[in-house]
Amino acid sequence: MQKKYEASTKSKKTHVKYNRFYDLLEIKPTYVYKKYSKKTKYLKNNNINNKKLKISYMIIAHEIDVQLRLLLESLLLDVRSIIYVHIDAKIKFDKNGLLFKNERVVFIKNRVRVNWGGFSMVNAMKNLIREALKDIESDRFVLISGSCFPIKFPVKINDELLRNNGNLFSVWGEINPENLSSEGFGRYSVTKFQPCDVEILNPKKSIIHSRIWNFYKKFSGKIPLERKVSLSDLWRGSQFFAANREVAEWFVKSHPDLDHILKWSLAPDEIYFNTLYIRYLRRSGENFRRILPSATEQRTHYIKKTVPTERTLRQKLFESIDLRKLNKIDLPEVLASSCFFARKCNSEISKEIERLWRKEI
Repeated sequence: MQKKYEASTKSKKTHVKYNRFYDLLEIKPTYVYKKYSKKTKYLKNNNINNKKLKISYMIIAHEIDVQLRLLLESLLLDVRSIIYVHIDAKIKFDKNGLLFKNERVVFIKNRVRVNWGGFSMVNAMKNLIREALKDIESDRFVLISGSCFPIKFPVKINDELLRNNGNLFSVWGEINPENLSSEGFGRYSVTKFQPCDVEILNPKKSIIHSRIWNFYKKFSGKIPLERKVSLSDLWRGSQFFAANREVAEWFVKSHPDLDHILKWSLAPDEIYFNTLYIRYLRRSGENFRRILPSATEQRTHYIKKTVPTERTLRQKLFESIDLRKLNKIDLPEVLASSCFFARKCNSEISKEIERLWRKEI
């Protein structure tokens, strides 16, 4: 049987050297970065790895850090990857400090002040898609965050993205208009006013804001006032996806009804694009397969939710916790996954994942 991938003798010409992108951002790393002692043999599938076919990676980033640099470096290992980065407009940085040495990386200028749980996330995502669509050679559009990291060698990921129709969405289910809860597929996440885009009230501003928001979320269900919006045909799912050009173009068209409905909803980015995708499938006469919200494999992403078994009273009251942050103990399961990216990685986890998939090259 012929091997699927072959070592390319022209790898130095067709692929970006590892660590070439290290100085993209003018920040001081918190660790000493070591180059690999062995030279990497980049792999190439002669039947698929065509320079004319491009994959646009659209990155939502809330900070400029070492993790972001590692992600950019890894994606640049395949010449087909074009990267678009949206840096939260709340982050101030010296534009002259960005060394645009690689033409395949674009830090978009139309930035949004992104607030957790708010419609501002939808606006930032649409700005990324619009920018990526300007490249007429891009045929796949993949949304990831700055804390994601590829589980597989990027060449293999791009090959797989180009094999299918390019649409990978994790649709969980339709919002239930009869469910009065603010959790799950309840309607209060849409019909109740969720002030996440009012920055001074955003629950991520501090642990105190988070506690107040939890109280408001429970209390709002008892308030008889509701926003008069339609709850029909709204679908929730993961905010991360891969889409082909036709779907991406459909996303950035004007959808005033959906904009109005989700303007003050909770986590509209998990509803907006999944709803549009379902409407696209219905229009095209295609079907889809639902995925459980609790599943670790969410099509493009491996996302694991871990609840700590022990926390002190002080930690519960005064310290926020990220339930989806990966740990080293998760790595065997992560690498065995069929997904393309791991969610919620820090620089230490990302370096270890890369070290492991490099061993298989």
